[in-house]
Amino acid sequence: MATAALVPNGLSASRAVLGIAFPFIPPDWRFAVILVAALTDLLDGWAARWLRVESNTGRLLDPVADKVFVLMLAGTLLAEGTLQPLWALGIAARDVVVLGGLVYVIVHRQWQTGRQLRPSPLGKLTTAAQFAVLLLLAGWQSVPVWFLAFTTVLSIAAAVDYAVRFRAITRESSHAARE
Repeated sequence: MATAALVPNGLSASRAVLGIAFPFIPPDWRFAVILVAALTDLLDGWAARWLRVESNTGRLLDPVADKVFVLMLAGTLLAEGTLQPLWALGIAARDVVVLGGLVYVIVHRQWQTGRQLRPSPLGKLTTAAQFAVLLLLAGWQSVPVWFLAFTTVLSIAAAVDYAVRFRAITRESSHAARE
């Protein structure tokens, strides 16, 4: 059973590796790399459920891999001038907030808080929109402004949703610890 967990966790980890490698990947490979990363994002959770190897490691690794991938791509495209700074910040708003929450969980060793915070439909929609924006930028170096605005609004809404849910869970944990 533990060996089977390597499949979904390996898919998630590969996304982080692709994100870290992205600045060094030739521009004509980037579109394919983003497609592969999107595919790993679709398959990792499915594989964990299908193989019945859902784990706390996977629940932590998947969002970390997503954030590493999106932030590295946005940073690379920002550094190259393909993506403007405010759009980059807007598109990555949710990822910055979630990453902050993950750091809090790790630093304060509040693993239960991390386990309780599940991905939301809004967060999944945001990830899909982010991948679409990144694909368009990698393939054609442009994205319609309305789509950038839509993705930014999704990302900010997902960031707020995450922050509200995170705060409720940490308050609940603090309250339970005091009793």
